[in-house]
Amino acid sequence: MNQKVFKRRVYIAGLLFVALSLVFIARLVHLHFSDRITVSDGDERSGRRGCIRDRNGYILALSLEKNSLFANPQEIRDPEETARLLSPLLQLSPDTILKKIKRDRRFIWIQRKLDDAIAEKIKKMGMPGVYFKKEYQRVYPHEGLAANIIGFTGIDNNGLAGIEYGFDTLLSSRPEKDGTMAGSGSFGGTVTLTIDRFIQHEAEEEIGRAVSFYRAKQGAVLIMEVKTGRILALAKAPGFNPNRYYEYSQFDRRNFSFIDSFEPGSTMKILSLASMLEHNPSVTDRRYNCSGSIDIADVRINCTGVHGSVSMKDIIRHSCNVGVIEAVKGIKKKELYETLARFRFGRKTGLELPGESEGIFRHWSRWSGLSKYSISIGHEVSVTSVQLGAAFCAVANGGVYISPSIIESVEDHNGAVIKSFSPAARGRVISREISGKLMGMMRAVVTGGTGQRAGSAYYCVVGKTGTSQKFVRARGYSDRVLASFIGVAPCEDPEVCMLVIIDDPADKLSGGQIATPVFASLIDRVLVRQGVVKNRMRAVEPLRKTGPKVGFDGVFMPDFRGRTIAESLSALMEMKKSMEIAYSLQGSGRVYAQKPAPGARLEKGSEITLLLKQ
Repeated sequence: MNQKVFKRRVYIAGLLFVALSLVFIARLVHLHFSDRITVSDGDERSGRRGCIRDRNGYILALSLEKNSLFANPQEIRDPEETARLLSPLLQLSPDTILKKIKRDRRFIWIQRKLDDAIAEKIKKMGMPGVYFKKEYQRVYPHEGLAANIIGFTGIDNNGLAGIEYGFDTLLSSRPEKDGTMAGSGSFGGTVTLTIDRFIQHEAEEEIGRAVSFYRAKQGAVLIMEVKTGRILALAKAPGFNPNRYYEYSQFDRRNFSFIDSFEPGSTMKILSLASMLEHNPSVTDRRYNCSGSIDIADVRINCTGVHGSVSMKDIIRHSCNVGVIEAVKGIKKKELYETLARFRFGRKTGLELPGESEGIFRHWSRWSGLSKYSISIGHEVSVTSVQLGAAFCAVANGGVYISPSIIESVEDHNGAVIKSFSPAARGRVISREISGKLMGMMRAVVTGGTGQRAGSAYYCVVGKTGTSQKFVRARGYSDRVLASFIGVAPCEDPEVCMLVIIDDPADKLSGGQIATPVFASLIDRVLVRQGVVKNRMRAVEPLRKTGPKVGFDGVFMPDFRGRTIAESLSALMEMKKSMEIAYSLQGSGRVYAQKPAPGARLEKGSEITLLLKQ
């Protein structure tokens, strides 16, 4: 190659390199020292977060485009005047705004995600150094509905709790760890829950009223589909509004149903009985004597009463501690442990929510001489609502355990399903025969035992009450209680399982007294919503009752059964004089069923339904 040509090319290349370097240096200097700033609307925080919906497609959380106000203090000519003009619109003091815009910076947020009307007014003022950036604001249109499940996001639209936190990458447009994206570009994916908006609302209303009326610390309702494990409602009171989550305490925002665990009390007797029926079936053929207490390992355990000679059916019906403890002597502690372990106590259920607790269930090798008896009646073991609900679903499902789920599917912004969540069967935990026997004994609890107030006039209900003393660290068991009832309906071909918990009621009432009425008020509405029209109970023949008039003490529901329509109407009119109630009558003749059940606590606005038959 010609030497002159070669040198010329080298010189030209060198000059081009120097020129490009000077351009880059000039640009950097300009960006560093310029008073102008540019904030791109394409910032990652501004991606549209996907929706959260209920099983029927109703939107529970969505993102709306909003204007956020920021400033470049070095471009503002008159800070005092700017602060004065913005103050009434932003509802901030002039001093607060002035302090921000006098800072020695070229970018400062003044207020994020303004209302559209306010943003338009500020834009029309044309103030120098004041700018807007498009951002998305997370909105919860039903406010507190399912807030303990959905969770909430922070100012930058990052999930901070619940589904918003657990599925943050799917809901946002950020990529997953494997590089896949639920969204596309700046659009996040959509999460569809298994909950039903109507059932969730009804559950929240009922448990909220109960917690308020009984002056309890908190309460929860869990409603599950027996055959699929899908959660229809997971209500908690007190709740919060995720649109203003920062105004509420951490306790209000905490989801009791799967984060906190508790001693289940007498509800555990059904699962202990499952172990006895498996390893010592003769327990159903024997009778046991209850004198009101029993001594085990130098510890006296009291019963709910003095029940005398009782069969196993009587033991479950009356929730007899002594009877269960006497019966559990016939099996080994390892056998009891293995049965309860199959129900997955002591480990997470796999529910798709962050923060699920494992509860407490020690290995049998670490049990004391008292442990087998304490655990059989629901102490020395701690469970979550979801664990207990899933266990009873297995009993109702013929002995097959189905993992609970709260996510139906995840879709991209075009509606294409990315992930679907189907029921996961974990295998048989008890035989179908044992399942049938347990269901029969739980039926006796509702028809003539501690759970009578949970009955339905339309559907056959089985269940078990529970009342556990609360353990206080360093002081042992206190007189404070956690009252509960878990029930399944209909008895034949069960559809739903419902757990009601009322934590620390002021009057220390039992599950049979205060948790059962919440169940009774919800179960008919839930089953109708689920389309359960079969397996309705036949109307029973009304008892003919004579004697004194129906009495009302101003608090508890009277027993109308067997009364004529005239007697019933007369009593209802008298009740309205002392309490604001609503009532309806169906049929004619004498009352054969009523809601609420006799003895249920009434409150202002209670609705009474009487069913009559000739």
